[in-house]
Amino acid sequence: MAYETQCGGCINYDFQGDYAKGYCSWYKSYYYPGDSCSHQQPRESSSGCYITTIICDVLGNNDDSFVLNTLREFRNNILQKDVKYLPLLMEYDVVGPTLANLIADEYKKTQDKEMWISFYNFYLSATANFIVEKKYSEAVSRYQEMVVSLKDYFGIEDINITIPNYDMSQGGHGKLRLLERKEEFNA
Repeated sequence: MAYETQCGGCINYDFQGDYAKGYCSWYKSYYYPGDSCSHQQPRESSSGCYITTIICDVLGNNDDSFVLNTLREFRNNILQKDVKYLPLLMEYDVVGPTLANLIADEYKKTQDKEMWISFYNFYLSATANFIVEKKYSEAVSRYQEMVVSLKDYFGIEDINITIPNYDMSQGGHGKLRLLERKEEFNA
């Protein structure tokens, strides 16, 4: 893989092209993909989306499942359209790739699906059901409980996330996407 020991190959880096600076969520600054640092965490084959990692990679379900499609529609049609969900989307994009890799690594070591089946039923399936019932505040609450649970389980500290020029309309995918022009952020 290109950049395997540099910023461009790190899970904390939002790759914007070979000759463009990308955002590093670890240092909260912009770097070229060929730059190097002391915290470099190599990318895995994970999509960066820990929900997809759990549902598809660990549990073996289809990427086109009811739960994933319901969560994606909710993200696209509700979360991305309301500024009150901006912190939720940013956190997913910053913490998501790390969680996806930690989940995938743990599963490779243990091959234990039982915990993730329980997790799926209690958090993911329940959140999708709340969405179908149009109980959006309950869906968001259950999702937030899930994030806290995962961060606690894997020892990830809470951080205050602010990303300049964050493209909210593309948020919540497990990777950072920034606005093309700075003035779009202020619109």
